[in-house]
Amino acid sequence: MSDGTGDRIPFEFLVPGIEAARAALRRLKEDDVPARLRKVASYSGGRLPAPLAKALVAYLDGDDWLREKALKELDPEATDSSSGLFLRRPDGWLFEIGKQVGASAGGAAAAQVTDLERRLASAAKSEAEARRRLDEAKAQLAREKERHRGEVELVRGQLREVREADRREDDVHTRELAELEAARSAAQAAHEAELEAGQALKERLRRAEEQRAEVERRVQAGTQTAWGSGDPVALARHLDTLIRTVEADPALLEFTQPTREREWKLPPGARPDQRNAIDWLMRQPRPFTCIVDGYNLTHRLSGGTDSAARERLNDALARFKLRTRTPAKVIVVYDSAVSPEIETGAGPGGVWVRFTREGLIADEEIRRLAEEADDPVVVVSSDREVREGSEKHGAIGLWGEALAAWIQER
Repeated sequence: MSDGTGDRIPFEFLVPGIEAARAALRRLKEDDVPARLRKVASYSGGRLPAPLAKALVAYLDGDDWLREKALKELDPEATDSSSGLFLRRPDGWLFEIGKQVGASAGGAAAAQVTDLERRLASAAKSEAEARRRLDEAKAQLAREKERHRGEVELVRGQLREVREADRREDDVHTRELAELEAARSAAQAAHEAELEAGQALKERLRRAEEQRAEVERRVQAGTQTAWGSGDPVALARHLDTLIRTVEADPALLEFTQPTREREWKLPPGARPDQRNAIDWLMRQPRPFTCIVDGYNLTHRLSGGTDSAARERLNDALARFKLRTRTPAKVIVVYDSAVSPEIETGAGPGGVWVRFTREGLIADEEIRRLAEEADDPVVVVSSDREVREGSEKHGAIGLWGEALAAWIQER
């Protein structure tokens, strides 16, 4: 977890490290980019805006894995710079950065004093020039006042002309308004005529419905043959037309047909860290096995690992299992090192609650189950190594955030 040390270092001392971290993010697969850094990774401009740079520094401050990735992208000559010390974190690294910041601040202060003295001399010179220009402005103002009097008289004459033009335009607008009112009345009359025509059409439709019902009655009574003349050839053509109209487009079934030939994968548009992946999974027509990293998800939902947190997750998974289109096998795996007194067994709604054997962690158990499963497998975990290890055995890896979003909206 971050202790906020990155917030105490001026950003300008961490620019090389920030750029190295951006380069490391660009090398990652899209699904491996942490959700909190997606905006940083997708930013294609020059230097990062302050909010994005602050978010990246905060994440680097608390994530050893990303710091190592960024360190590989850092210029070797910058190893002992503030960015290098921030990423490597040797003993006394924060003190060394403080020395660099202090040295820079001292030089900046001396430069600032020199600049202030230069600016003071320039201000005195500007003041003298301003006084001279003020005297000239006063003289110019007196001349402008005299000229203004003549312009005011000219504007007054123009204003009288404008008012007369406005009066004439008002007369024109009055006539146009009367013409528009007459046109509105004509349009209303035409609309009423259309309504009457619509009523007549409805009456014709009603009579046609009555005639259709009478024909159907006669067909059912055997006194009239369906499909007009009853010609078998014509009847066959009608049936062919009906079949063509109800045939489904095969492209629409691409991601729902229960065939074993098609690869088990997410469809376009479904993201492994978003709820739409869970919605797609629940509509699958084929049986599948869903393996959930238990404590990884309880941390997402409530931040706890006690029995109450487990029960809430187990109940939510039972609801998920109940709502799947086809029977799904749902297994939730908990690390027995956290709760050694609990044994493996059937949970609510047919969910299989599994605690790892002694000496085995939940991550290893999940990968083993994914490898041994016969049905298509989905593994739900926010742990990247768990997902990637399961995907090697053909499983789909979904982030815990996706299932948590589905549960929290129930």
